[in-house]
Amino acid sequence: MTHGTEASTAPAARTSAGREGWADVAKGTCIILVVLWHVVVKDYLQIDWRIGLPVPGAWGLLGEQLLPLRMPLFFTISGIFAANAVNRSWRASARPRVAGNLYLYAMWLLIHTALLALAPGFPTDRATSLGGLLGQLTITPSNLWYLYALALYFVLAKALRRVHPAVLLGVSGVLSAVAAAGLLDTPGNRGGVYQNLVFFLAGVHLRPHLMRWAATATRRRLLWTAAVYVAALGVMGFAAAEQWFGVWPVVSVTAVAFGITAAAIVAQRTRAAGTMLATLGRQTLPVYVIHMPVLALLHRLLAGPVTELNGPGRELLVAGYPVLVTAVVLALSMAIHRGLLAVGAWWMFKLPPRTAPRHNREGEIMSRTEQPAEVKPAASASETVPIQAVPDRARVQEAAWWLSGRVVRTPVLNSPTIDRLAGVRILMKAENLQTGGSYKMRGAMLAVGRLAAAGYTGVVAQSTGNHAVAVALAAARHGLTATVVLPVDAASTKVARARAAGADVVFAGSTLDERIATARQISEAHGHPLIDAYDHPDVIAGQGSASLELIEEAERAGTPLDALVVPVGGGGGVAGACLAAAGTSIEVYGVEPVGCDSLAHSLTAGRPTAVSPAPTIADGLRPTCVGELPFAVARDAIRGVVRVNDDQIAEAFQMLLLELKVLTEPSGAAGLAGALRLAADLGEAVNRPGVVQSGQGRERYRTVGVVLTGGNVEAELIAQLATRHFADMATMEGVAA
Repeated sequence: MTHGTEASTAPAARTSAGREGWADVAKGTCIILVVLWHVVVKDYLQIDWRIGLPVPGAWGLLGEQLLPLRMPLFFTISGIFAANAVNRSWRASARPRVAGNLYLYAMWLLIHTALLALAPGFPTDRATSLGGLLGQLTITPSNLWYLYALALYFVLAKALRRVHPAVLLGVSGVLSAVAAAGLLDTPGNRGGVYQNLVFFLAGVHLRPHLMRWAATATRRRLLWTAAVYVAALGVMGFAAAEQWFGVWPVVSVTAVAFGITAAAIVAQRTRAAGTMLATLGRQTLPVYVIHMPVLALLHRLLAGPVTELNGPGRELLVAGYPVLVTAVVLALSMAIHRGLLAVGAWWMFKLPPRTAPRHNREGEIMSRTEQPAEVKPAASASETVPIQAVPDRARVQEAAWWLSGRVVRTPVLNSPTIDRLAGVRILMKAENLQTGGSYKMRGAMLAVGRLAAAGYTGVVAQSTGNHAVAVALAAARHGLTATVVLPVDAASTKVARARAAGADVVFAGSTLDERIATARQISEAHGHPLIDAYDHPDVIAGQGSASLELIEEAERAGTPLDALVVPVGGGGGVAGACLAAAGTSIEVYGVEPVGCDSLAHSLTAGRPTAVSPAPTIADGLRPTCVGELPFAVARDAIRGVVRVNDDQIAEAFQMLLLELKVLTEPSGAAGLAGALRLAADLGEAVNRPGVVQSGQGRERYRTVGVVLTGGNVEAELIAQLATRHFADMATMEGVAA
């Protein structure tokens, strides 16, 4: 992240160094290795193979050599992800980081205890008495100990965050060495808890160094870290030094250095494998909690028939059995996870939300609703759309991965003057510098790219401007034809840009209904799919990639976001922001002009609610009704909606122009206007730089992110906004939705 108008210098290949890149590749690799290890020791080595070849022993030896890598790397990545939360308030972090993990641990421990009772011969820890179950719930964790440890580690990291990192890492390193040397009583999986605390704390306190290590990974480093790891394993094995004091932590450090380097290389240079592993890395929780009962069932089904197998098939199977069963267990675990979500059992993987409504500040910042998100609202009360139609954070991350190099990674801007005025640090994502002049290019490029890959030869879009221009540009990039439907009073600059991109422009009335009707007729006549401006999962995911980049850049700069503010037209952008912020403590706010507040009314009503838009200079924020799909995403995730008037929007426009020399459209400037209003509403006194405190003295936001959604604006309107003349401006063309 940079100040002023300078762009980030991070190479494009390394923009995935956040959650969607090397860290998820590492987690995906770790979960594969965890499942493989359990397959080997709990299934494969329990089978009497009756073969003279030392293949089973080789698989067991391989699994043992990976012990210093699997969980230490897993916990290091977990510490990196928890680093920002450690510095937040207990109120913001305790529920997701502590209560959430303990809830999952307790629930899945009970499930495992019941299911594994059906396979009494399966060699894994399970309670056989009430006392044993209570012990596993408290001091002797079961095979689900990773969840137990995460909760415990976070409490320790937060409680001791003011202790010097060198002291913390030194003490926890000694604990790891003592436990690995067998000098402590470690029943169950307590030894793993003792040994891996140091790696979680390393992820928390050494996060910037680890991120740089990943960002600068090279193949040469991969080779020498691999050599050091193998050499350390060889020395440890030759000297039988596994339990020598300090040996295991040192070998694990070499393994983690190798693991991070390898994950970064895969993420940067092997797109297919990187995408697959990163996708799996974002699903480690369901695989982790589901795979053991699945493996127990498979062992019960397969052990007998495999033992009785004779002939060449036995020699062939003995070599590939662990890989085959690991793949089956992973596939079944993910399938079961999808099935449980499909029947509404999301609570098996996430702590249920609180039901208490939040305070509504005099109607200006609407409270979020707390409703289940299993279904998406539809056009009538009797219709619902399955949750599969609603995108999730993984889809935004995949969109960001796919869009890398295909759209501009726009800079993040900051102005000390604006910060002083707001009383908080404000970081602005300059999507006005995006191809096509707005962040609409992201959603359009993703949607058109998918359709092109599916074999379509043309697309149709309707819009008042920016989305149409973006679809036209994306279609030209992919070699598709494009027909865009615009209102008869569309801005001449938008019409010219759409035509310059090669699109056929059709004019249809002045209302949304007229444009949609015409666009559907064209779509049906030509067989070309219609890409909606905001009610489309790919559009939402693509728009969300802008917010995801902003979140990641803020974290890399050591100024993590507390809140994220996005202007609301049809809702695609703010829905994407909600998905990008999912799983974090970032609170997302929408911004709507006074009188054009469909989302605010929809949150109150609990369903998409149309309004009669009032005149406003933010023309792109005037849709009659928020989209159904964006509302399905935002209704449970958005913190609230901030209303702003034209004076506040124009003031923000002028501030951006004069302080940062940045030209935005009124709709884009509305995001800054909303952030300024939000800071003023939430805080009255600033006790130290960059920290706003509420009237009750409770610390709120240090850093607020804003998406400057676009910069397409008419020259005449620029002149009037710059000089603060407002007469008749509401009737002029600003930005298009």
